[in-house]
Amino acid sequence: MGDAAHTIHPLAGQGVNLGLMDAYVLSDEIKQGLERGLPAHDPLLLARFERRRMPDNLSMMAAMESFKRLFAVNNPLVRWARNWGMSKVNKLGFVKQHLAMQAMGIERKIK
Repeated sequence: MGDAAHTIHPLAGQGVNLGLMDAYVLSDEIKQGLERGLPAHDPLLLARFERRRMPDNLSMMAAMESFKRLFAVNNPLVRWARNWGMSKVNKLGFVKQHLAMQAMGIERKIK
């Protein structure tokens, strides 16, 4: 569902994470709308869903595109800097954990 809904490179399987969060937020918006007496197909609900999900979706898409481009570079100096940076992140447990939680969509509270 996520890969079909988002034009994102399949790097790291982030499409599924985005899709799961989309489903959660959409169901939450529909639930809230029904509690306010709106029909489930009200365009206002979809607009609220889009507004809530757009920042996370765009930032993840930009991050994955950046990684794709970074790893496509064949310049030895860029490859060295990339590998050095990745090894440093890998050794910093708190940074690595923060990035992993961001990628899973559990670091940021859904508004």
